[in-house]
Amino acid sequence: MIKLKSMTGYSKLEKVSEKYKVYCEIKTLNSKGLDISVSIPYYLSSKEIRINQIISNYLKRGKVHLRIGVKFLVPISLNVDFAMAKSYFETLEGLRESLGIQNLLSLSDLLIFREIFRGDLDDEVIEELWDFVKNIIVETLEKLVEEREKEGEKLFVDINKMVLRLKKIVENINKLSLDLKEVIAKKIRENVEEILPNNIEMDVNQFETAVALIADKADIREEISRLNSHIDRMQELILKDEPVGTLLNFLTQEVHREFNTILSKSRMLEITNLALEGKYVNSQLKEQIQNIE
Repeated sequence: MIKLKSMTGYSKLEKVSEKYKVYCEIKTLNSKGLDISVSIPYYLSSKEIRINQIISNYLKRGKVHLRIGVKFLVPISLNVDFAMAKSYFETLEGLRESLGIQNLLSLSDLLIFREIFRGDLDDEVIEELWDFVKNIIVETLEKLVEEREKEGEKLFVDINKMVLRLKKIVENINKLSLDLKEVIAKKIRENVEEILPNNIEMDVNQFETAVALIADKADIREEISRLNSHIDRMQELILKDEPVGTLLNFLTQEVHREFNTILSKSRMLEITNLALEGKYVNSQLKEQIQNIE
């Protein structure tokens, strides 16, 4: 079963109990590592580290934003910050007088300042609420992982096609490279025959030496071997049930380097064209891999 996961995803879950109505929303985007940000009510701020730990159990890579909303369905005690309320009132009153506003201030003018009112929750209530919230976070993450896996299956189809295409390109380069020495010898012979007068014969030993030197510099067997190794590794990784995006990205960099070396050594137009095609396919592959966890 394909287990590649996309780094992008979204899930939202809402649940209601006798005391609370809680929703959890999680969005994920591409990122080099695991970058977590959470938006939670102040009375759950002590649970932020625990939330991060729960997220890291399900997600290994991506920019993650989690938002929790809580609505109490039963009355809770409120704590009023009278000192802050008085400061707001005096500031607003001074502003009213300086601007010549005739309307008198009322209690409703202070209600917009939410920091004046705070829920006075004891530890027992917070822990009870946290047990409810924690389960919702886990369910939302499980739903998110399912969505990322579905998107990963789509990505796998494209990525697998590109890897197979790279493999075919390298096979064709390898076939052409088997005739490399003969091609080089033919080109040198043609060049020499164009330069030398007809009555002068070519020194066979020097000719063979020249062919051997140029063929040695144009030898791409090591590059082909490394390319095959990298591509085989890619085929293994895209079937693994674990985060492989970072390693796949590294392999595309190595493949790019090998194709560049082949281009610098190439003495055959056909090999040059294939290496250029390989670089193009690899660049497309690299773009797709950026979406993989």
